[in-house]
Amino acid sequence: MKLKLLPLCILFVALMGCEKEESTAIKPDFTVASQKILAGESITFVDQSSGQPSSWSWEFEGGSPAKSDLSGPTVIYNQPGTYAVTLEIKNSKTSAIERKTGFITVDYRDVAADFTASSTAIKQDESVTFTDASAGMPTKWAWEFKSGTTVINSDQQNPAVKFTVPGVYSVTLVVSNPKGSATVVKNNLISVLDITSVEADFTSDFNATYTGGSIKFSDKSVGTATAWNWTFEGASTGTSTQQNPTVAYPNAGRYKVRLVASNTAKSSTVEKNGYVVVVPGGSLTAFYPLDGSINDAGPSKLTSIPFGTVAFDGADRNNLVGRTGGFGTTGGFTVADNPAMNFGTGDYSVSVWIKTATTASAMVWQESGGKGSGDNQTWVRIRGTATNLTSFSTEDALGGSTINLTTAVNGSVAETNNNVWHHIVTTRQGLITTIYIDGVKVADRSSTVGVKNTSNEGVFKIGMQETATGFTNRFNGLIDDLIIYKKALTQAEVTALKNL
Repeated sequence: MKLKLLPLCILFVALMGCEKEESTAIKPDFTVASQKILAGESITFVDQSSGQPSSWSWEFEGGSPAKSDLSGPTVIYNQPGTYAVTLEIKNSKTSAIERKTGFITVDYRDVAADFTASSTAIKQDESVTFTDASAGMPTKWAWEFKSGTTVINSDQQNPAVKFTVPGVYSVTLVVSNPKGSATVVKNNLISVLDITSVEADFTSDFNATYTGGSIKFSDKSVGTATAWNWTFEGASTGTSTQQNPTVAYPNAGRYKVRLVASNTAKSSTVEKNGYVVVVPGGSLTAFYPLDGSINDAGPSKLTSIPFGTVAFDGADRNNLVGRTGGFGTTGGFTVADNPAMNFGTGDYSVSVWIKTATTASAMVWQESGGKGSGDNQTWVRIRGTATNLTSFSTEDALGGSTINLTTAVNGSVAETNNNVWHHIVTTRQGLITTIYIDGVKVADRSSTVGVKNTSNEGVFKIGMQETATGFTNRFNGLIDDLIIYKKALTQAEVTALKNL
């Protein structure tokens, strides 16, 4: 009988134990590593409740998230202040709440002043919007905009300021919060242009053209210009009142351009001497002035393809900066096969200015020749060998006819790599090839293997040589005003080009 009652006794004891456990009082409590933090920092709450809670319900005044049902939540406080935390715990029998007022203190961060401006150059009576970009949650802003005796102030966070007095303004911003302050000064930040001021300037699509060609001028005056008076030396139309005129030039030469830009109150004048270069246009097929670009200014307007970088920061033979091409050890460009460069067996001339101190073999220009020796080609090269200082060649599959200038035969005129500007003109007329250096005929040669067919489907190269394996013999120096004619220039024509 006793053995039969034993299981019932065990079950009764177990049930009584569970009831006693669940009726044990629970008491909420919690802690954190630090009750003081900076705005933007986070806190992880650690539950230290007694008893055996099975659920947690937190409320975080000023925190994110504002509520949580985790036992150990992490909360971010973005705004300074003092905040309460409430924890309610429960189990199946009971619940309890603990609220700790002022438990978390969030302090301000150190401020660091900064700002941006919507514009730094405006006209008088225009506005600039300044945007506060300070760190550390500033609560006050003190702006000062100062030019001479003119001072503008603002206490807005992001002020839109209208500048009624011309000048160059420095901007000071002082930001602060209860913890401290910081200052940033940006000197001479805002330029306010007198609404009546004007400063004349202009550019053009090219600085060079050919007789009968035209140049498009673009007004680049700063300020308020309402009228334009142009004067074009040497042009078909000597004057213009258009803002952006296009002007034709009938005669070769170097010409100045003058612009007077004005409004009802003021005027400004700019005059650029020797701004336009006009080369003879008869039989001209291509013209590369290299005045800031590798574009063709001749009648064909051929497309150029760069290989490497051609810089335009050097000075030309007239000491005009930006009006010559700088070819380094990797610079050069090509022009696709075109009748303008297909000399075949006809007469032609190539005029070019160079300045280099290279001691390595350097190709100034090359027509065709991409298959190497024996290919149809013509070229001018510097330092082909230690003795062949300046060379001009015409070649085809039947052989070549080459002029090599050496100091032994031609004297110092052969040395075109002495880091001064030299004018090189090469011509072919029938069997006769000729080379001119600085306006002087230095040598000619009559081909003993017939008139060479110097062109095929190959590209025209400037500043490098093409071989079967790629480009080589890069020209390291300055190249200017490369001009191609489908005729043999005379001595007088060579002299005229040299004197432009």
